[in-house]
Amino acid sequence: MLHSSSGPGHQILSLRIEGSNPSCSTKRSKQLKISNMQWQVADFCVKTETETRQNHFFDFAVFDTFKCCNIKKKMSTHHNRLAVSSEYSAVNYLPATLKTNKSGWLIEYYVENPQTQSLQRKKIRLERLMCRYSSKSEAKRHINNIIIALNMKLSTGWNPYFEGEDSRMYTPIREVANKYMEETEKIQREATIRSYKSFIKIFLEWIEKQKPGIYSSMISHAMIVRFMDYVYYERKASNGDDISEYTYNHYIRYGSAFFSWMIEKCYCKENHFSKIKYKKTHEKRRTLIPEDYRNKIEEYLRVNNPGYLIMLKLIYAGLIRPKELRMLKLSDLSFAEKQIKVRKEVAKNGQERLVPISDEILESLLDLGINQVPSHYYIFGRNYKPGELKMSEARMTKTWTSLRKKLDLPKTMQMYSFRDTGITDMIKNGIDPLSVKQLANHHSLEITNIYTNHVDPNLRDIILSKAPKFSKGKEEKKE
Repeated sequence: MLHSSSGPGHQILSLRIEGSNPSCSTKRSKQLKISNMQWQVADFCVKTETETRQNHFFDFAVFDTFKCCNIKKKMSTHHNRLAVSSEYSAVNYLPATLKTNKSGWLIEYYVENPQTQSLQRKKIRLERLMCRYSSKSEAKRHINNIIIALNMKLSTGWNPYFEGEDSRMYTPIREVANKYMEETEKIQREATIRSYKSFIKIFLEWIEKQKPGIYSSMISHAMIVRFMDYVYYERKASNGDDISEYTYNHYIRYGSAFFSWMIEKCYCKENHFSKIKYKKTHEKRRTLIPEDYRNKIEEYLRVNNPGYLIMLKLIYAGLIRPKELRMLKLSDLSFAEKQIKVRKEVAKNGQERLVPISDEILESLLDLGINQVPSHYYIFGRNYKPGELKMSEARMTKTWTSLRKKLDLPKTMQMYSFRDTGITDMIKNGIDPLSVKQLANHHSLEITNIYTNHVDPNLRDIILSKAPKFSKGKEEKKE
């Protein structure tokens, strides 16, 4: 048994030696004075001369003897991996000893590999150290002190696997996920952050039920396959429905992004989500919102939520994206010029643009009281009125979902459908595609044309009433 105490420039190590044979009652104690320099040499040797011998397990006879001690292995879940409990360290290493072979002297010890959870051999070569001494006996005295110091480190829970280039590989997955979200929140949009948070929460809950405190590098491909099976076959959506193919594929994307980040930051070496195949999905359709539906929506919102009505009109007539609308401030609005400036830090593609607005919308904005609040306020605050805090994206989505159910609108009509409808109606009413493209803030006309490729519920009536005839009918010929 080892006990240590500190003194000026040295450490006192009390060593009580007990006979390994139960029938032997011999006990003796000895005190060794180990200098701080020798203690540091032990650290230096471990850090500079250690070699990992993978897949070399200690002798089975030693293992059997070790097993007979009836000591149960206990894994520590303490967050500080460099100071695990003595209960953990007592059974997860074999003490360092001096060995000789054809190559010379070396220090050998066994520690548990956190990935395989088995003891693996470590060795410290002593060739360079031996050259510093004139005699073997002098070198041996120094080496014995190093061994004692090394065993003291091992007894307090030190593990070389938690140091060096691969030390991050043995970080608990929850700790890694927290760091990932901290970084993600700085660069992603609010809706994206919300989706990633949801995925990380579900992933951590499942993975820690399988193996609590698991390290990031210990997550296997088989575990990810089982997790995705859980997502698709067992987990339910927030509305109680089964998870759709779209949601399943989103989980693959979120997981793949997370593991790619872990590889970049040296927390693991393989992206298991990249091997999961996407499920086939049906074409996602978003239909246009015809005038009769828009009249129905305006009639309801004019009484119940005029601020939200103005927002929908700006999406339709100004082609401003919903996410951009949330960020607009009163200082961006010009009554004299009859326009709203969408700043580059607000625009989706980072390009500033000016959006003309009608007198009707300007009057509606005045009715909201925008001329009675400071210019740094957001046009659409928490309750769709000017405010110091901007409207949340989740609130906008929830409001549209509630409105759609209230007015019994088709599910294919979404809030973004107003922008699709505005683009289509402008082109149909004779506005040239280039002008529409600039107002919509698209990179190219090809993108603008994509937005016009949505299903129009009134397409049948339009074609039947305006399509040219193949030839004159019989009645027309007679006349």
